Amino acid sequence: MKRLFAFGVVVAVVIGGVFVGANLPILSPEEDASAAATPIVPVSTATITQRTIERTEEFDGTLGYAGEGVIINGLSGTYTKLPEVGDILTLGDEIFEVDGKQSSYLMYGQRPAYRTLDIDVSNGPDVRQLEASLKKIGFPNIISDAFDPDWNFKAKTERLVEQWQKRTNQNQDGVVQQGEVTFLPGDVRITEVSPELGTRATPGSVLARTSSTDLVVTLDLEADRRDLLSTGDAVSVELPDGTLSEGTVSEIDSVAQTLAGASEPTVEVTIELVDTASVGDLDGAEVTVNVVRQTRPDVLTVPVEALVALREGGYALEMVNEDGSTYLTLAETGLFDDVGVEVSGDFSAGDTVVVPL
Repeated sequence: MKRLFAFGVVVAVVIGGVFVGANLPILSPEEDASAAATPIVPVSTATITQRTIERTEEFDGTLGYAGEGVIINGLSGTYTKLPEVGDILTLGDEIFEVDGKQSSYLMYGQRPAYRTLDIDVSNGPDVRQLEASLKKIGFPNIISDAFDPDWNFKAKTERLVEQWQKRTNQNQDGVVQQGEVTFLPGDVRITEVSPELGTRATPGSVLARTSSTDLVVTLDLEADRRDLLSTGDAVSVELPDGTLSEGTVSEIDSVAQTLAGASEPTVEVTIELVDTASVGDLDGAEVTVNVVRQTRPDVLTVPVEALVALREGGYALEMVNEDGSTYLTLAETGLFDDVGVEVSGDFSAGDTVVVPL
């Protein structure tokens, strides 16, 4: 119930359908306690606290995996094994197989595989990508900490390839045929598979579409509010089950777009989650992004319900004396949040105020 009070006048309030008058003057604790107000509605009490209060704004966001990419087939034959949507492929994983005997494996690198790699091949960055990937996979019987990947396919590289081929049940000839490795920048998540089992594999065709393995939140921010967020800003994300996960703005598109059905142009904001393990598999789930607009540290706060609205404007608090009597004192308000409201006046942290039930 909203409580209305005026200085030196009677204010009508409703209790059980009957209007009751209450004359509640603003008094100091030192004034006669006999003049203190008596609660006329069921009440409880709360303690004035000192804390940091924040004003936040909520935005609708969506959980999903960042980035888009493709896997290009480099082998000929008939597809006998394919990845599935949702698969996570990491360094050294088999991606697909043709003719029941030849497979392509994921290796790290920016340059696509475009030639056969063996002892006679000319120097190149693809050789270094192969060596670095195989070293990272780890073959302790032939690789030492002193082995440094370079652009030269040498005898040690050949032995390295043979060891890898042995581990993956390939023909141990020390030669990597074109298509037997697929260089990608990192681990990927399969989002779409183009061919079907039993169909012909054509080199150069799209095998699958991918995303990264990073679960992120995206939201569409009105272009005219672009300055509201900056990369590096901390936000909190409320998940569908109500739990909160911390996040950081990692990217804000520089080009605004008008989405289908929208009237205003927007920019896409990407938010990286600090702890993706707690999120689980919620790809596509709707979430709420909380953005802090203003912060006030170490201020006095009370529950919003403790505010007494004054007829002539402004607010007061109904303070509780040690003997249980009460009096009103003026209170200036500041920021509001979900817990309470910032207040200032002739009171301190730890003081007790009346809160209607």
